[in-house]
Amino acid sequence: MPRSCDAPRTAPTSPAELVADCLAGSQRAWAALVEQYSPLVWTVARSHRLDPADCEEVYQLTWLRVYQSLARLHSPHRFPAWITTCARRESLRQYQRAARYVPVGDGSVLDRPAAEHGPEGALLSRERRSEVLVALSGLPARDRALLSLLSADPAPGYDEVSRRLGIARGSVGPLRARALRRLAEGLRARGVLVAGEV
Repeated sequence: MPRSCDAPRTAPTSPAELVADCLAGSQRAWAALVEQYSPLVWTVARSHRLDPADCEEVYQLTWLRVYQSLARLHSPHRFPAWITTCARRESLRQYQRAARYVPVGDGSVLDRPAAEHGPEGALLSRERRSEVLVALSGLPARDRALLSLLSADPAPGYDEVSRRLGIARGSVGPLRARALRRLAEGLRARGVLVAGEV
């Protein structure tokens, strides 16, 4: 649409007059159109429960569509209904775009360290597992049973562990800590680095 500086015929108030003056190249008519109908565009965008940044995007895109398509508007007197429809369509498009980028689930999934790849990584993992199993086999039977239960997937609750092993529920945590300490000592004795050690 031309952006000429000539003034409109008079101060138009009707949508049809504003549209006609815009099409004739009046910058003032365009500014008046934007000023008069911007609250309507914002209301439509907000009614779709978009966040402020998305509402801003809808606002900008709606006015871009209006600017690009104003010459093809067949019924200028229906401009308010037309811009409402434009804003509604842009709001729905923005809602769909935003929905594609909403993270779901536990954010820690994105923070996982990269898995070790290749045959070397697989071999190291097997060796670590083997060392842990050897160290685990050197523990007392109660420690082995406790750690096996607590490392199951899904792990049973302390009440279930207490029932299965015949120990007091309040003892499960301290016994677990001692069993893990003995396991770490067994791994260190075999020359294996324990997590958290350098």
